[in-house]
Amino acid sequence: MDLWYFPFTVGIIVFLALSIIGKHDMTYILLWSGGITLGFFLMYLVGRKN
Repeated sequence: MDLWYFPFTVGIIVFLALSIIGKHDMTYILLWSGGITLGFFLMYLVGRKN
């Protein structure tokens, strides 16, 4: 996917999935969803430059 909002969509999906599971505290959930969002966003930026 070469869409700018794809990383944020993935981050929101991860956030909702971890929230629904409910086994982790909010800090863990925010760190995981934020890290995945930033990772996908960086891959998007690097892929766009090539």
